[in-house]
Amino acid sequence: MKNIVVFITGCITLWFLTSCLGSDNSDTYVIRDAQIASFTLQNDSVAGLSKVVFTIDQLNGRIFNLDSMPFGTKLENAVCTLEYVIGVAGTQVMQEATGDTIWWNGTDSLNFSKPVKFVTTAYDLITTKTYIAQVNIHQVQPDTMIWEKYAGRLTGQAVDEQAVTICPYDGQEAYFLYVKPAAPDKGYELYFSPVTDARTWTALPLAGLPSSDMRISQFTEYESIYYMPSSAGALYKSGNGRDWELVQNAPVVRSLLGAVDKGVRQSSALAVVAERDGALLFAAMDKDGQWRYGEAVPAGFPLSGFGHIRYHSMYYEYLMVVAGLNAGLQPTNHAWATANATEWVLLTNSDLEFFEKKEGVMLTRYDDKFYLIGGINAAGEASKEIHYSIDNGVSWAPIDSMVVLPEEYKARGYASVHVDKDNYMLIFGGKTGKQAQPLDELWRGRINRLGFKK
Repeated sequence: MKNIVVFITGCITLWFLTSCLGSDNSDTYVIRDAQIASFTLQNDSVAGLSKVVFTIDQLNGRIFNLDSMPFGTKLENAVCTLEYVIGVAGTQVMQEATGDTIWWNGTDSLNFSKPVKFVTTAYDLITTKTYIAQVNIHQVQPDTMIWEKYAGRLTGQAVDEQAVTICPYDGQEAYFLYVKPAAPDKGYELYFSPVTDARTWTALPLAGLPSSDMRISQFTEYESIYYMPSSAGALYKSGNGRDWELVQNAPVVRSLLGAVDKGVRQSSALAVVAERDGALLFAAMDKDGQWRYGEAVPAGFPLSGFGHIRYHSMYYEYLMVVAGLNAGLQPTNHAWATANATEWVLLTNSDLEFFEKKEGVMLTRYDDKFYLIGGINAAGEASKEIHYSIDNGVSWAPIDSMVVLPEEYKARGYASVHVDKDNYMLIFGGKTGKQAQPLDELWRGRINRLGFKK
């Protein structure tokens, strides 16, 4: 009743003002303006609400916040403050959450758990404008990672080895899946799927590789050329990932560690562990195919089953390897890095164990962190643990419980991991044990907030 009295009193006053103003066109335009100029909300129990910026779409009559409020925010009771372009005779409010329609006095709190309609009436008592105000609130927990089995069949055949990398093909980026079929009479095969798909795989011709004993998990791109070693110490290269040839004048390569990108203060390099005169040495090949040798490989340095990644830090480009099997075929749990491929430093404290010793780990960058996933320990037990590092591999910690892999995901090692442009992490295949055959499946996950529209 009080709201109605206020509105009627305002109308009488405005009728008087309107009569005094006369019929001048400029004055008539002013009194017909019913637009809302600004919109704010406040509730002492909702942190940051008063600082939320609301956009007013005058054309479509919408009021909303572009940056959604945190998941779980409750707005059954909020004080709304409106400012008008010139002032209005009255404002009618319809609250969807309560079903109430009232002449609003401008001070009573409103329920914004659902959209609220504002109908403003101009001084001429004829012109009205309708707005729908909606407070956008995240409907999912932003830091939760949602996982799904994205594909339950890749090649549809039993294989002994499997690795997935990314190569350009047919004018687009594609996942290349290298497999060694379990059938003894078959050599390596290659399948591809566009990175926009990853569910449908098509066979491609593959030439130039031996029929067995390739270390396909050590596939490395360097200066737009692809490299892959064999267990016999040979090094192969390809310009397209399909046609391969032996690298001439290469040393005996016992492990292909990865590549160091070119930086403003350094040259690029392909990093390997080479055997020379019965000793294992770090070695590097430059973009012209010239080799140089470095330090002797420490006893604890991994030669296989490691995760490797390139990264930038403090004006330099680096290559890091984590975990894996050393020359004595013992699993390790440390991180090493290099900026020139011939000199490596131990990043982690040798007296600390941030995670168990294991091989077949996955290493990737995700959410501005390094993620170390899965692996197989010395007892042959597979893991689905995730550890992360925010200091470029110096220290590691277990990931938050909201990101862990789901119960139905089988623990595994020797899987391939990639992150796509939509911030999905994809885990291809993997083995549940050292002697197990690779799984023919693909898992995909994303932290909710990394999928929010900006």
